[in-house]
Amino acid sequence: MAVDHAHNSLPPSGNALLHDTSRPFAERLGRLVRAWAESGQEADWLVNGRAYFALWCWHLTDARRAGRYDEETTAYLRGAHAANGGAPGWDALLRRRDFCSCHGEQWRLENISICLGCMDHVCYQLGGRCPCGRTEVVG
Repeated sequence: MAVDHAHNSLPPSGNALLHDTSRPFAERLGRLVRAWAESGQEADWLVNGRAYFALWCWHLTDARRAGRYDEETTAYLRGAHAANGGAPGWDALLRRRDFCSCHGEQWRLENISICLGCMDHVCYQLGGRCPCGRTEVVG
């Protein structure tokens, strides 16, 4: 099920759904999982880049709270993780750098969080708050 999005000139279809910040993250994820299931679990719906970072940070944070998922969400999480290289892919993503919206400086992703409300990277120094005013910060 692994897919190499790096060689695809267009971002995965799933990225657009998770980046639609007009809806709460849980609703965006639910819509994404349904679209993926309805497509026959096509790899094009598996997210990458910032959308994957947000998804996996949400999953890791939710798992710490003993989050439970339905079968389709569980399958989607596994599929997206595999499509992004599994644990080695996650580790490689964490070593990438991106801009922190609160300071405008580049940080390694392992040192910054992401706001699920606006999808901006924010630094850990904000203590779970984002300049956008939402508190849906994970990572």
